[in-house]
Amino acid sequence: MNRLLNEGGPYKTKKTGSNEYSMTITIPPDEDGRIARECPDDSCSPGYFKVKPGTGITEGQTEAYCPYCCRSDIPNNFQTKEQLRFAKDIVTREAHKSISNIIGNALGFGSSTKKQLGGGFLSIEMSYKPGALPLVRPPTEEALKRDIICPHCGLDHSVYGLATWCPDCGKDIFVIHLQQEYSVIRKMLSDGVCSKKEYGERIAARYIENALEDVVSIFEAVLKTELPRFLRQQGTASDEAEIILKKIGNGFQNITRATRFYQEELGIELFANFSPDKVEKLRQIFEKRHPITHNLGIVDKKYLERAKTREREGREVSVSESDVMGAIDFSYEVLSALHKRLFDAIG
Repeated sequence: MNRLLNEGGPYKTKKTGSNEYSMTITIPPDEDGRIARECPDDSCSPGYFKVKPGTGITEGQTEAYCPYCCRSDIPNNFQTKEQLRFAKDIVTREAHKSISNIIGNALGFGSSTKKQLGGGFLSIEMSYKPGALPLVRPPTEEALKRDIICPHCGLDHSVYGLATWCPDCGKDIFVIHLQQEYSVIRKMLSDGVCSKKEYGERIAARYIENALEDVVSIFEAVLKTELPRFLRQQGTASDEAEIILKKIGNGFQNITRATRFYQEELGIELFANFSPDKVEKLRQIFEKRHPITHNLGIVDKKYLERAKTREREGREVSVSESDVMGAIDFSYEVLSALHKRLFDAIG
């Protein structure tokens, strides 16, 4: 009996119903051995991540998680659009093969592509040439730059930005992401010290200045990431949370404004149990970002008014490797403590 798909073969094709078949299709990993995944919730942004097979939960996994919104579902429902397209390409090609065989058999060609009718003075030779098989193109997936290993289940995975949950065990690993972001800046600083010997003072200074800008950006990003999650946990509607977040603008780059916002809007003391002297030092270091970002590192009146330092207008702002290292250490201490206070009960 002719069937739309031949059973067996490399995809272990099996007829499961009158017009149903099952196939096992292996998704090819990227060059780093990871396979793309996508949140089943279309509204989740960015929703895209990758996991490395053989790490994490390797047996009996019945539930997977989105690292951005914590949506849970069966693992197979996290396939990407490209993977679905790839699977459809394979099914189409296999069906094309079977249909070609069906037509050939119906015309009596069997395993041969030619046959002869009649003989003697009158004979006809017929040939059958199946069309070219449809092309199967491997999945085209996105490149991710942040790789992390879950300390709870060992899953090796890649994400965009500051994700929160492990895709396999669903544990809150936000602080691990934070650690990794700061480790990158520390590496940048060490490279800056090496470049000073090879390329001179200015290039080394740029490494330090860029590192400070990144420290401030991480601080801002973390506060902006934590805020909506906390509001949702308190029962605030998503659209209302967005309105509250818009109020601050880029104010989380400023220690004073960030402190005031968290206190007035959320009733949370951002620097609870931390030394006022250490907070003030962090504030002064963060203020150095303004002339670095907006004035080529030259001290201006706006900076002097906000930073309240003895630096002189028109001179280059002074920031050292130890300044940035100190800002990294204290920022991590503050942000990890804040995360624990806000989410430890559900982490």
